[in-house]
Order: sequence, then structure tokens, then C-alpha cells
Amino acid sequence: MSNPVGGGVAVPGIRWPRMSTAGKFVLGLLLFNGLSAAGGGIALMTGTIPEQPSWIEHTDFDSLYFPGVILLAVVGGSSLFAASAMIKRSVGWQSAGILSGVIMVVWIVAEIASIRGFHFLQVLYLVTGAAVIWCTPPTPQLRNSTAGRDAENL
Repeated sequence: MSNPVGGGVAVPGIRWPRMSTAGKFVLGLLLFNGLSAAGGGIALMTGTIPEQPSWIEHTDFDSLYFPGVILLAVVGGSSLFAASAMIKRSVGWQSAGILSGVIMVVWIVAEIASIRGFHFLQVLYLVTGAAVIWCTPPTPQLRNSTAGRDAENL
């Protein structure tokens, strides 16, 4: 009796199903997106990535620091939160995963529009964001929901 990825705390009375291949794929995408966005955000904030004036020319930002904060906290944070929720099998992890994919896609589209430039990595992250949205399974319906019991009592 261990958690879905084979480690962690065993919960008495709960037998975790093995994670499917599709589940492992989604988890890998979430971790890849989260860790690379966090790393990219830190690199922008610390100046590790040399600032290109054209990157902020058509924006309201004076430097790459605040876009780095957004990349780290919002884009990376949402993916890492969704990955953590998935590993823990938290209720609603699917919604968190889909939301993180949407955030990644919106970030990339906004980035392309704001810097008015294109880099091959943007295609990679656009595809991984879309893949998270596409491959995350729908949230299962609860069998013993209140709405179901109320409908049966009518």
C-alpha cells in the first residue's frame, strides 16, 4: 500500500491503483513545464539570461524581472502545484492540470505577441501546454453526490 508513484506514506485501508502510462506522461509534462518555467523565471530575475531590449520594447515592463516573477510563480507554480496534486491524487487534480496547460498556452501566445519575435522553444512549450490540456483525463463524477441522492428522492 503505497502512493501512486511507489513511494511516500502508505494510507491504511487505501490501495492506490498503479499510474497508467498516460498518467505518467501527463505527470512528466507537468514536471517538465513546471521545472523549466521556474528555472526560466529565476534566470530572467537574476539576469542569467542576457536581456534583449527587443523583448520588452513593446511592453510596459522596464526589465525582465517582473516577467520572470510571473513565469516562476504563475506558469511554473501552476504546473508544479498540478503535479503535486496529481501525485497525491487530490480531488480536482485534473482541473489543476488543465488550468496549468491553459496558463502555459496563454503565456506563450502572449509572449510571442509582446516580443514580436519567435523562438523554437515557444513551439515546444506551446505543444507541451496543449498536450497537458488534451491528455489530462476528465474529472470523474462522484457516485454518492448530494445531487444524485436528491434526484433519487424526487
